[in-house]
Amino acid sequence: MKSNPIFRPALFAIRRFRKHIHFNRVALTNALGLINEHGIETLLLDPASSYNSGNPWPTRFLLVQRGASGYQYGDVAGGGSNLAAMPLGPSPDAPYNSSDPFAVRRLGARPGLELGIASGAITIDHLVVSTAAGKIADANTIAAGTYWVVGRAAGTVAANSSTNEVPYLPMDPYLLTTNGSGTFTYPTNPL
Repeated sequence: MKSNPIFRPALFAIRRFRKHIHFNRVALTNALGLINEHGIETLLLDPASSYNSGNPWPTRFLLVQRGASGYQYGDVAGGGSNLAAMPLGPSPDAPYNSSDPFAVRRLGARPGLELGIASGAITIDHLVVSTAAGKIADANTIAAGTYWVVGRAAGTVAANSSTNEVPYLPMDPYLLTTNGSGTFTYPTNPL
């Protein structure tokens, strides 16, 4: 059965329009823990987290690690010597209650820059590492120890900045050991 010639232009316009529709890409939590095609994983705020409605998530753009309650949960990254918990990536969200869903922009899975919250002064082009409370620090200014490298600074921020937000080029996390005076070594088997 052929379509009526009167309706053909409308039919072609609808077909052309359908090709350009971009549905909102809402990240929903799922039991499989999948990462979508944009490098975003959705996690639930860990019920074992110290952050809840009485003690809200401090701010956006903090680094996230897997939660203690399971793979579908996340919490603010511990950083520093907490090497068992590799940072997954920054979160543009600030969940409020236990089991609230939030997005995590996985390190190394997305092109472009990310924002991080600096724990002190950061200089452009220096490596940035995960530190306590989900923040990042300049690898050249941290104390001796082993840290997860999460990217390279794309901007400079002063130690007393009003927002402490700094852009960085994210990369797959890897371990770095420093003596506290700018000398770095890399573990032979980081995982």
